Amino acid sequence: MNETVPPPAGPTVDETATYDDTLALNDIHAVLTSPGLAGSTGETLAAITEILTRTGRSPYPSRVITATVEDSEHGIPVACIDAEGTTVTIGQDPAGPGIRIDVTPRDSDDEAALVIAIGDRLIHHARPAGLHLVPHREGGQS
Repeated sequence: MNETVPPPAGPTVDETATYDDTLALNDIHAVLTSPGLAGSTGETLAAITEILTRTGRSPYPSRVITATVEDSEHGIPVACIDAEGTTVTIGQDPAGPGIRIDVTPRDSDDEAALVIAIGDRLIHHARPAGLHLVPHREGGQS
């Protein structure tokens, strides 16, 4: 953390212990009430980001994700995953022996945020918010 941020108050923390939510909340409280960071939004956010990183938690809100298994119209089991409106279905491809995975984003923002991988190979990367791709047209026009 920045030198202007006071160390967390209280007993010495065992470095081998898990950095949990309570410790993180105490540290965030110390940052927010630190007179050394008054009026320094950038340093305050950097300190809080460092605290969140130590917890291993994402700084993004968690989605409610539910999963069910249902029978398709062909009588084949299909796994259905709902991540707050963006859905993923996984089942046997009705046209052959392979597995078919369908992803249906809730909206264009969710589509832009999708990251899809097969093993270690990313096949769909997230796009920055507000970036809209223009489809390629034949003849070099875009």
